[in-house]
Amino acid sequence: MKTIDKTSGSLTAFWGALLIVSSGLVALPAFAASPSTLHVDVDATQRGKTIGNKVSTVNLWQFQNWPYPPKDEGCNLSEFVEHVQFMQATGGNESRDLFVDPQNRDIVDDYDFEPLLIACQHVLDLGAKPHIKLSVPDKFSKETVVDGFNVNALPPDDYEVYYRYIRAMAKALVDRFGVDRVRTWGFGVLVEFENASWFHDKGKTPDGSRDAYFKLYDYSVAALCEELGPDLWIGAHAMACTEGLWDERELLDHCAKGVNAKTGKGPVPIKYFAVSFYDDAPDKAHPMTLEQTVERIRTRANAVGLTDLRFGVDEGRILNGRKGKVAADLTYRIVGQTYQAAYDARIFKIMVESDIDYFSAWSYSTSSPWSGYPLLAFRTAQNLAKFKNSRLLNATEEKSLAESVDCGAVAGFDEDSQTLFLMAYNFKYDLDYSESADVSFSVNAPFWKGKRVRVVETTIDDQENFFCEWLADKERLQIPDEAFTWSPDSGSMDNGWGDPEYRTLYYNDLREKYKEKANRPPRSSECERVVGDDGRIELSTTLSRHAVVFYTVSETDN
Repeated sequence: MKTIDKTSGSLTAFWGALLIVSSGLVALPAFAASPSTLHVDVDATQRGKTIGNKVSTVNLWQFQNWPYPPKDEGCNLSEFVEHVQFMQATGGNESRDLFVDPQNRDIVDDYDFEPLLIACQHVLDLGAKPHIKLSVPDKFSKETVVDGFNVNALPPDDYEVYYRYIRAMAKALVDRFGVDRVRTWGFGVLVEFENASWFHDKGKTPDGSRDAYFKLYDYSVAALCEELGPDLWIGAHAMACTEGLWDERELLDHCAKGVNAKTGKGPVPIKYFAVSFYDDAPDKAHPMTLEQTVERIRTRANAVGLTDLRFGVDEGRILNGRKGKVAADLTYRIVGQTYQAAYDARIFKIMVESDIDYFSAWSYSTSSPWSGYPLLAFRTAQNLAKFKNSRLLNATEEKSLAESVDCGAVAGFDEDSQTLFLMAYNFKYDLDYSESADVSFSVNAPFWKGKRVRVVETTIDDQENFFCEWLADKERLQIPDEAFTWSPDSGSMDNGWGDPEYRTLYYNDLREKYKEKANRPPRSSECERVVGDDGRIELSTTLSRHAVVFYTVSETDN
């Protein structure tokens, strides 16, 4: 059996990774037995919900600091990113407040929305839509309390002043971009609204902080609706996976059963509810799983009649790696190891099964969104995005797994392109995990019986990951973990250098080598076969540690 290697363009013999039994091909064994096995029986005639684009969104910590235009180094998020979130976008400290003079508290209407308007235009230029997280300007509080995120955490002294500010911002957006366009964007009120480091009343009390947030939400919604109309995409972002100052689910009660403090009318509009979800470290899962985090919110929403809410993750992934000079925090919450690819694939499966609409990422590159060169997580996201228009297929998994290993799969069928998409991963909460897993699919596709199909297999593993070469270079050059202020496991290698000597070494001698490898397409093999009379397609491969495999199957024109 001959295949075209998409990486090199040369013809290569292909013996073990792909089997199409229905064609009569007999494959020689290519790999030794693995301690874990996953077999997936897929019925391509039993189609459920549309999977959607789970990788549609990225975050910007502060849009004023966003380098633009982006430097094209191969990480083109425009392929799959549809929304860009501006975190804490309308104030909290001098650098975030949108005023001519943010420090002059005697003048509260010297609005300067031009930085926000420019940032929104940048997002539109990239083919995405802005998602603006509203926040309270620092100058709206005579007293200030700065907590963990370097912003004033107090509510406004006068909610009418805040209302006029948000309404003026909405009008500025409409004047620049048009009401029909702006009302399709996303809006949220605060970041992690029940996190006391972001927002609380002056006494930092649960009830007082809750009531202050309800009022802030009400006035925000009223201001936006006045300029954009009632049908706007508005919601809120809670921590949820960690206990906050008050129970975030009470917002659902307020929206469903309460009245708006500004308008006196109810119910209060809410279209989505987002959570944060972070695992503690690559070897330490969070006590509350992602599906549990969302389900406790969904259960309350359904109980109060909010049955049409969308649910997403507005920030997350992994908090810590190995400690650097100052901290163990992972920059942009991602590791560079192939671990991140399998981690993201596993999260994707959980989202599909738990009806979670999106997971907003801080970055897929060695720097911030739309800059830096691509990490292997970017290649994973590229392929996960291909499931966007697919309908979920009925798939039964049979597993025999080594201790603590998680292998899983997702199957979808795009009815417009008549393409079958399959994904499987080999994951464990352990960066040093080293065992392989045998994965096989048996697909019932009677509509292709006797027809010629094209099968493409794409593998994402250590062989494709420049970060493995970096780790070897780091050891060879005796670069210590203390050369970084944050975790040396961080995939965002362009940030966090604490030692200028090693930073210079990276930029002068190493970076271009890694960028070149990072921009090579993932290892891919392609073949064409005729599906047998049983209408089944059999595929198999062996996945090394933390590897992910994708298959696409489609009918050829021949």
